[in-house]
Amino acid sequence: MEHWGPERIDDIVAHLAVTMPAEDLTADEILTACYDRPGVVLAEPAGIVAVGVGRSLDGELVATVRLLSVSPEDPDVIHRLLTDAEQWARERDARRVELGGALPFFLWPGVEVGSPLLAAAATRGYLEVEGFEAHGVPNSFRAEPPVGIEIRRAVSDEQVTAVQLAAAARWPWWSDEIARALDHGTCHVALDPDETVIGVGCHSITRATWVGPLLVVDTHRRRGIGHALLGAICRDLMIADFPIAEVPRVDGEAMEAFVRAAGARPVRAYRRLVLELR
Repeated sequence: MEHWGPERIDDIVAHLAVTMPAEDLTADEILTACYDRPGVVLAEPAGIVAVGVGRSLDGELVATVRLLSVSPEDPDVIHRLLTDAEQWARERDARRVELGGALPFFLWPGVEVGSPLLAAAATRGYLEVEGFEAHGVPNSFRAEPPVGIEIRRAVSDEQVTAVQLAAAARWPWWSDEIARALDHGTCHVALDPDETVIGVGCHSITRATWVGPLLVVDTHRRRGIGHALLGAICRDLMIADFPIAEVPRVDGEAMEAFVRAAGARPVRAYRRLVLELR
């Protein structure tokens, strides 16, 4: 098993173009997911696995499999790749291995239903801990903000600084994703009459069309601010000729009601799988 560094990105893109052409992953998306955080990409002729280690929301040291791609001619390579990924995680004292989006930046929020990885992981002792769906919002969706609330793209130095400070104070877990959206010009901000940041809506951080983080402070929820931010995101994606804005993780009745009110429909189903290492 070889270690592939960022200099092999063209080889990774070429491999994925054969094994999962429908995903249409770009070099920038792969670089962000696999190399922007400490981790490793392991490869053999029939497959590639990318895994990283970091702190999850519960504070535990966990490993996340960010990418696993195998040649259809050699499906057994899934087990070889997972064996090496699990061993790499153990050597770094990870408590568990998660398949999908436990850590930023992820290419998938979980294991897609119907994927060969789902069945292979089950035979290795991975346990399914939750299931959820991704929803697609039509790019035509728009919503006016409440009276007194303004939605802007965060591009000026002053706005960028205000968003960064708000993220650090209110949403520290999402600070890295918000920072990347600010760099890309894909962060919209909701401001109250005092120019205070009360919400942010980001998109296309790791995957083009993906929505998130989409955050509104608790005291201003259920007023239409979230939908106004989502509408601004949909406008961006319409201009870029993408038909939908994809919300990669919809779990819970409140979130489902929110996206369905914007005309969303399920587009993919995922399962979150975890292997306890100790």
